[in-house]
Amino acid sequence: MVDGASRLAVSLGISTFVIGLTVVAIGTSAPEAALAMISTLEGESSIAFGNIVGSNIANIGLVLGIACFICPLMVRMKLLKREALLLMISIMAIAILGLDGHIARDDALIFLMAAVAFNIYILYSARTTRPLQKKPSGDINAGYGRRWRHIALLSLGILLLVTGSQLVLTGAVGIATALNVDQFFIGLTVVAIGTSIPELAVSISSACKLESSLLLGTLLGSNISNTFLVLGMASAIAPIGVPIEFYSITLPFTLVLYGTLIAFMYRKSRLGRKTSLILLVTYALYIILLMMLG
Repeated sequence: MVDGASRLAVSLGISTFVIGLTVVAIGTSAPEAALAMISTLEGESSIAFGNIVGSNIANIGLVLGIACFICPLMVRMKLLKREALLLMISIMAIAILGLDGHIARDDALIFLMAAVAFNIYILYSARTTRPLQKKPSGDINAGYGRRWRHIALLSLGILLLVTGSQLVLTGAVGIATALNVDQFFIGLTVVAIGTSIPELAVSISSACKLESSLLLGTLLGSNISNTFLVLGMASAIAPIGVPIEFYSITLPFTLVLYGTLIAFMYRKSRLGRKTSLILLVTYALYIILLMMLG
């Protein structure tokens, strides 16, 4: 999947960051989208909401923390730093619109419009953003046929990741339900980690291949897609309840993780093991607190 994304970016003449922020991010958000739609249709919106916000925390605290530990990530693009700020905007949008206890259909329209505007902005920015990754060996001026092969390779990777995540998800939900745990906490923990497996797989592969732009683009894009696109689609079907635990537990930890990431991005040119330890420890404390309260 990483090879497909990298080669597709080169063939299109754009940065791997843009591919990660759009195509790969939406692909790795597919498990969250599928679960959100199904659970909302079945009247289990607590799992959907818990999964969305829980997956966002797992992406930054767990997935990015592991990736930074494996290999330091370079942060050079101005566009990358601007997108990091959107993380804070997205979580605050949930907090503000959910103050009345739910995300209504009217709110869904706001989220979906934000998702469309975000992708238009990214595609427009791609026209002026130069690729920073090393060009793969061989013919970089891939023809029409090769471009479609790259798209096919990327699509196959997304399909395999989604299929694997759904298998993990099915087993995890069954175990958690058997333990009689609150559905919101199931979504925040077991389900969120299960649906973050695609991001984890892409991040580890990208870190090993030194594709920092693709890795960061995928994680930032996935979180933004989860909030604006996935939550928007789910709440368009039926109102999504926002439990008080979101404000007392999840929101504070999300703000800490997002704030830490943004601070390191703006103060340093790379995210190293110091960043990794802060993210992983914060996420571990978050899980421990949930286990104590759940």
